[in-house]
Amino acid sequence: MTNERFQSWLAGLDRLSEAQWWQLEQAVQERSEGAAAVAAIELQIDAQRRCRHSQAGGAVRRGKTRGLRRYSCKQCGKTFNALSGTALSGLHHKERWLALGRSLVERESVRQSAQRCGVAVTTAFRWRHRFMAQAGQLAGRLEGLVEADETYVLESRKGERKLERKARRRGGRARQRGLSKQQVPVLLAAARGGATAGQVLKRVSQASLQAALEPLLASDAVLLSDGGRAYPGCARRLGVQHEAVNVSAGMRVRGSYHIQTVNNRHQQLKAFLQPFRGVATKYLDSYLRWFQQVGLVREASPRSCLVASMTPQCIRFAN
Repeated sequence: MTNERFQSWLAGLDRLSEAQWWQLEQAVQERSEGAAAVAAIELQIDAQRRCRHSQAGGAVRRGKTRGLRRYSCKQCGKTFNALSGTALSGLHHKERWLALGRSLVERESVRQSAQRCGVAVTTAFRWRHRFMAQAGQLAGRLEGLVEADETYVLESRKGERKLERKARRRGGRARQRGLSKQQVPVLLAAARGGATAGQVLKRVSQASLQAALEPLLASDAVLLSDGGRAYPGCARRLGVQHEAVNVSAGMRVRGSYHIQTVNNRHQQLKAFLQPFRGVATKYLDSYLRWFQQVGLVREASPRSCLVASMTPQCIRFAN
C-alpha cells in the first residue's frame, strides 16, 4: 500500500460505526497476538541451533515452512523447526495459541476456550490436552525435605457410552464410604523450597511409589510421609532417608518434620478440580499437569503456558 492510499484509509476511520471500530480493534489485537505467539515459538531454538534429532549444534537456516523458520542439521541432514519433537507439532492456527494460554490461566471450560480462540469445541479440547502433555515438568530433582502423600479423586468415566453402573451427574458421589476401587490415588511430592510434582497412581504400593518418586527425588533428599506402610520400604529401595509423621496417632509435627505442605497442596488440587464437576480419570494426568502449571505458579501467564508446552521430548525431564 502506498503512503497516499494509507493516508486515505486513515482519513476514513472517522466514518466507521461503533460495530466497525470493534471489528477493527479485534483484527489488530488478533494480528499482534498472533505475531507474539510466533515470536515465542521461534525463541525455543537456542543460540547453538541444536538439532531436535541428533542434538548437534550449528544447524543452518533453510527458509520457512508454515510460518516458522526451518533448519537443517549439518550432522544428520534432517530438518526441523521450533515445534519439532514437541506435543504441538502438526497443529494449525499458531497465531491463536496465546489466546488458549490465556484460557488455561483463567481455567476456562472447553466451550469457553473454543469461543475465545474462535475454533471448534473439539479443536479446543485437542489443543488443551496437547498443551498439557508436556507441561508442569520439573527443571531438576526435589531436594532437602520432601513431603509425599497421596490424596484420592473419585473415579470418573465421563464421556464413555457403555457403563456397568448408572451414570453420575456433575461429578456425583461414591457409592461406598471411605477408600474403595471408586477412588483414584494421586501422589503429590512437595519440597519445602516450593517445587511440587505429582502423578496419578493405579494403586498405592511400594512398587508404584518407587516408580513415581525415583525420577523426582535427589539422592540427599529426606522423604517425609505419614504412617503409610509402603513408604519405608520405598525409601530403602531409593536409598534416601525416611521420616514418618503418624498423623492418625495425633502426631502432626515432629521437630521440622511434618506433611502439612503437601496436605495443603491436596486442598489446592481439589479446589482446582471442583469447578469441572468431575474429571474423566483417563484425562486426570493432563489436569494434574495443568494444576502444576497454573494452580501452583503465581506468575503463570499465557506465554509461560505456551512455552511450557513446547519442551522437546528428547530433552524432557523423565517422569
